Amino acid sequence: MNGTHLPGLEGTNPLGFLAALGIQVAFLDKEEQPRLWWSDGIVPYAIVGEEFTVDRIAKRALMVFARWKNSPATNPKRADGSKMPRGDELKLTPEDIRTYLSQGGRHHGTGNLATALLAEGSLDNQGVAKPSDFYFTAGQQKFLDTARKILGAAERGEIVTSVEGPWRYESTIPSLGWDVTDDRVYALRANNPSPEKKLTNPGTEALALLGLSLYPVFAGSGRTQTQGCSGSWKNGWYSWPLWGRPATSLAVRSLLAHAYHHPALLNRHLWYRSWGISTILRSPIRRTDQGGYGTFGPAEVTWNESR
Repeated sequence: MNGTHLPGLEGTNPLGFLAALGIQVAFLDKEEQPRLWWSDGIVPYAIVGEEFTVDRIAKRALMVFARWKNSPATNPKRADGSKMPRGDELKLTPEDIRTYLSQGGRHHGTGNLATALLAEGSLDNQGVAKPSDFYFTAGQQKFLDTARKILGAAERGEIVTSVEGPWRYESTIPSLGWDVTDDRVYALRANNPSPEKKLTNPGTEALALLGLSLYPVFAGSGRTQTQGCSGSWKNGWYSWPLWGRPATSLAVRSLLAHAYHHPALLNRHLWYRSWGISTILRSPIRRTDQGGYGTFGPAEVTWNESR
């Protein structure tokens, strides 16, 4: 099947998967939008319609990154224009949550990011917002401050490298933590790596931030519930599908909402083939006891069309 192959965006890495979704998000307000699907090799990677060349993707992504960097969704402010206390951490009061979601929803293109980060009525034990399961930052790293730095640092060459691969890991810009190589399983070294500056890929992470907007959150029992995620805050899971047929952005939203791993969903596998699903993957979400930094563990296949 003809298409623009994006071997840098591997479907087995949550960061690569989210970045592929981000390409579709970048074109949501355009009349012509890319269809997305996945290769069937040992390491599946993203493919989009052949009319969406790498150059076209990079040009569009740069425009959208600039818009998102300056949006209300990444710059929480009150109605009077003052900054919200602890806004970059998304630790907002109930009143500020309502203002944040209202302002984000009115901004062109980024309303879905706000609703993918916070849900009205979902608070932690301190009475402030409990964010999405994809919230992996902690300590001195503030989620929205990191997001703005990533969006501002993603240049054309980095976007091209992100989608074409291999990733270079040359930037010292902070990370949102969604790359599976951040997991301790990948950190087995002959020497202590902690003194070294962590290197990242802003182009991939910026696209993935766009992709995050397709995962809304909801006020649940005891904590915020994130679409595609299960388990507890400290020990959870993120599950996602791969599909082999070109899918529009609306079809992808439906697949994300319905095709995921959950032990209580009996006989769901009978539907997967009719939806064009080839694989269901999941990665553990791990958080440190001190600080609460999050990482994704290596992905495992929980369902495959050959089974």
